[in-house]
Order: sequence, then structure tokens, then C-alpha cells
Amino acid sequence: MATEREESADLLYAMRAVMVLMGSGIGLEAAMQMIGRGGYGVISQDFRDVILNLQRGARLEEELTRLTQQASGNSYRRFLGTLRANVTSDTDLVRSLTQQTDREEEDRNDKLREYIESTSSLPTLLLVFGILSPIIFGIVAMLPVIAPDVMSFIDTSGTIAALASCFGPVLLFTVILMGLIGYKAHSSDPGVI
Repeated sequence: MATEREESADLLYAMRAVMVLMGSGIGLEAAMQMIGRGGYGVISQDFRDVILNLQRGARLEEELTRLTQQASGNSYRRFLGTLRANVTSDTDLVRSLTQQTDREEEDRNDKLREYIESTSSLPTLLLVFGILSPIIFGIVAMLPVIAPDVMSFIDTSGTIAALASCFGPVLLFTVILMGLIGYKAHSSDPGVI
């Protein structure tokens, strides 16, 4: 069973392909066969299974019902329901798919906009932690070596020398923090291509 993310990855493209094929006069079964040949992820696999079952004697309506029940995402379920409605009551499939593709495209744009807004500060964070942090801590760590006479005059308690000894752990923490920032950007990816 495919996840909602896997189903939605190629859903818009598959919907448009069916819409174009049906608009050019090809029947639904032939359009499903074309989609089943590949290029549309799990949707191609689902349609390929439907075509195989149709060749074994199954009815298209039953196969679409089975797929609808197995679908994880609402958009994919709605798409399959529209195809099933076309089989049972001969609806205007092209018009219905046009409305659905518009809605799906709007949903994808909203997801992409939210993703961009949630990750827009990450380049600044990476710049600060990845570039400036090692430079700042490196300068502090090198002060006792660069100017020992000035350091003994300014820092009599040895605070800067203690800070200099923390350079290695701070650098390791910086690398770990950069990895976590990258993971956040990757894990919040909406899968919109």
C-alpha cells in the first residue's frame, strides 16, 4: 500500500495526462493503459494492476472501487472516484478532471508556499553557524597565541584561555547543528516537484 506522499507525487501529472488523452478521443481504459506503462510512480503500478485484472475478466468499475478503498490520500481517492463515476454514469470526465487538477495545483502551490516560508530562515542560520561561528571562536581560541602579552594584561583571570580550550567541542557542536538544520529542511519537504 502506497503512502499519501507517494500517491500525490505524480498525481497532478497523471490527472492531466488522462485529461489530455480523454480530450483527444481516447477511451478511459486506453488512457489507463497508457498511464500504466510508467512514468507516474505508484499510479502507474496501480493502473497496470487494473489493466491486468481487466484482461483476466474483472470489471472496470470493481477495479476502480478496489483502488479507491486502498488509496491513502484524499486527492487520489477523489481522482479514482471521478473515474469510477465516469464508468457508471458516463459523466463529463474532462470537465471534472479540469476542476480537480486546478484544485490539486492550488493545494500543491499552498504546500510549496508553506515549505518556503518555514525554511526561508535556514540559509541565514547555516551562514551564522556554519561560517561565522568557527571564525569567531577560532579568533578567540587564537588570542592567547597571537598576543600573549596583551592577553595577560587584559585577562588576568584566564577566562579567554578557558574559552579557547572549548574550540574543538564548539566546532563539533556547530557541525551537528548544521546537520540538524539540513535534516529539518529535508524532513519538512512537502514532496512537491
